[in-house]
Amino acid sequence: MSKSRGFSAKREAKGFTLIELLITISIIAVLSAIGLVAYSTVLKQGRDSKRQSDLRSIQSALEQYYSDQSFYPFTSGSGKGMDDLLSESPPPAFTSSTGNQSSPPSPKTYMNFLPQNPTGTLRYKYEESPKSCYNAPGNWCTGYCLYAKLENSSPVLPAACTNASYNFAVTPP
Repeated sequence: MSKSRGFSAKREAKGFTLIELLITISIIAVLSAIGLVAYSTVLKQGRDSKRQSDLRSIQSALEQYYSDQSFYPFTSGSGKGMDDLLSESPPPAFTSSTGNQSSPPSPKTYMNFLPQNPTGTLRYKYEESPKSCYNAPGNWCTGYCLYAKLENSSPVLPAACTNASYNFAVTPP
């Protein structure tokens, strides 16, 4: 009988080695990190889409207001202006009395409630044009800039809108 030298080719497998476990855990960690980054990007894009949609909805209501009143709402510190309403929580309705010196006898509702920024960090901003108009003869509000701060975007501001705190704005079409 010949005796073989060396180790037996037969190995009993009873579990994973430490190296195999470390490699598996490392791969799972890398894949999880990639997934979290992609997920947060998708969430930001969703919030930005909501902001743009909100501004388009407000813009549509402002155009209906203009069609009825022949001017846009003014901004005031009296709690009656459009920008004041955008800062309230919960947001009120947008009616024909908003930003109007003379309240109509039967106010028309353009939006049941004004939308708010999904994160609540920097509220939407409304600025009338020309600055300091108050909708009286000779001082009508003939335009506006409606602002939002997007998370994933470089500035897209029309020439008439110059508020540096925001990077997206809409104006009358």
